[in-house]
Amino acid sequence: MFKDMSRAALSVFVMGLYLIFLGITFLFMPEIMFLILAYPTPPDIASRILGMIFVLLAYYYIRAALDEEGMRKFFVWTVHTRAVVIIFLSVFAALQMVSPLIILFGVIDLAAALWTFWALRKDKA
Repeated sequence: MFKDMSRAALSVFVMGLYLIFLGITFLFMPEIMFLILAYPTPPDIASRILGMIFVLLAYYYIRAALDEEGMRKFFVWTVHTRAVVIIFLSVFAALQMVSPLIILFGVIDLAAALWTFWALRKDKA
């Protein structure tokens, strides 16, 4: 299965797995995420809704990666959106809305976006 995937599809698939991990954590153990982020507010329904959104977004990523024919544009779009996550999270941290530790999640998204970007270039060649 994986050996037939393009480099870009593999990077998007892995991002989907990461999103499933985040989603399940926010759905069933949100207090762990709040502990990691050093965020004092106890989890509420919003964190579980965020978990649901992560899982649903993961579905798109994984399905697109597994059936990648015609998905190149989607892969490019994910590079655009994942690359800006670090900007939003950095602003939230700068405004002291959340712990600066949240920037680590932005770094993961940026690294994944760069992986897909380079994979798209390599696949095209």
